[in-house]
Amino acid sequence: MTSVERSERMGYEPIGRLLLQFSIPAIVGMVASALYNIVDRMFIGHAVGPNGIAAITVAFPFFLLIISTGILIGVGSSSQISRGLGAGNPERAQKVMGNGFIAMVVSSVLVVTVGFTFMDDLMRLCGASPIIMPMTKDYMSIVLWGVPFQLIGFCCNYFIRAEGHPRYAMGTLILGAFANIVLDWIFIVKMGMGVKGAALGTVVAQFGAACWVIAFYVRGVGQLRFVRSAFRPDRSILTEMAAVGFSPFMMEMFFVMVMILFNRTLSRLGGEMAISAMGIFFSLDSILFMPAIGIGEGAQPLIGYNYGAGNFERVRKTVYLAMGAAVGFFICSLIVAQAFPRQLTMLFNKDSQELISMTVRAMRIGYLGLPMAGIAIISGFVFQALGKAKQSIILNLCRQFFFLLPPLLLLPPFFGVDGVWATFPIVDVGGGVLGWFMVRAEMKRWNNSLFEDN
Repeated sequence: MTSVERSERMGYEPIGRLLLQFSIPAIVGMVASALYNIVDRMFIGHAVGPNGIAAITVAFPFFLLIISTGILIGVGSSSQISRGLGAGNPERAQKVMGNGFIAMVVSSVLVVTVGFTFMDDLMRLCGASPIIMPMTKDYMSIVLWGVPFQLIGFCCNYFIRAEGHPRYAMGTLILGAFANIVLDWIFIVKMGMGVKGAALGTVVAQFGAACWVIAFYVRGVGQLRFVRSAFRPDRSILTEMAAVGFSPFMMEMFFVMVMILFNRTLSRLGGEMAISAMGIFFSLDSILFMPAIGIGEGAQPLIGYNYGAGNFERVRKTVYLAMGAAVGFFICSLIVAQAFPRQLTMLFNKDSQELISMTVRAMRIGYLGLPMAGIAIISGFVFQALGKAKQSIILNLCRQFFFLLPPLLLLPPFFGVDGVWATFPIVDVGGGVLGWFMVRAEMKRWNNSLFEDN
């Protein structure tokens, strides 16, 4: 099947089959990517205990900072690469890729330098107490050396998908995730290295993923190549990269600040045990939450293609089917979270009854609004697919700012740690209701435009 035929089938093949075909690679990739932090926390929870989980959780905002940088470069570059290839200008696309690598190198140097220079201050800002600070520093002092590999693997996956090779990009995530599992078992269980072993396993796995994506270009799998001329800085490319990637970068940066606030609030109200409980909560959240994002990623090209073709009925069907699938998945996740919270928590630690009780409490409260999150997530992908950047930004800002930040500031003083967990259902329900009304309003505009044309 030619690339043209692959695109055209989005306009006539059954939507359910297409959504399944497009979503499965994204879901697999999402889950594989989530395994990095999950596996680290599982091994550390059993080998070191609750304080070990807390030490890694405190460092999580720093990981989000690196991901934010990767999003800025990856989104800002992949858009230019796709358009360059689509316009029959592979030289331009190749130069964009080269400038993306330049941005990765510069960003890596900055992040590593800042991380080592201000490590104590950064970790205290992220909520590290004197008790867990030594373990957090042990972890960070190794993980920082993996920043260049993490950025290469993360950003190049955007480039590879932009060339039309999503399965190879999925392989990057799977390779890194399973390598991390094996290495954690060796370094933590067999060699007894604790949090240092978790950090070393992560860095080596990231190095392997970086080699995998570089091999894509060295072997000539796609159209783009490593050419010396492509690595000359181009102001216009770098400027557009920053402009296109700025919005998702800022959204992720806001989440970094929210995570810091979570850590500091929980540290103040519940100490290391509360931070550890949140670490387990977010680890489980990756498995119970990420597949719905994969459904959204699978629906996005179908929505965009049919919207561009003026086939609004297929767009509606895709939106409703994607929302139904996401809500259905979250209903199943809610049932699992409410029925087996203790068993899920014990995957990370079996010895601390205080940690188990606190995490079970977090899951009981935090997942109450989960089904509505399916509507919010798919709504965001809908507006991205339609090219409605303004609506997408409004929806995401409302979810993270109006529905999350005020409850996180107002509820804990009255309800303690429970007030922190209660912010999650507020975000899910508020974002779901707002997303539904915004998507319905957008669909009404399609009806009006059709009526005016007639």
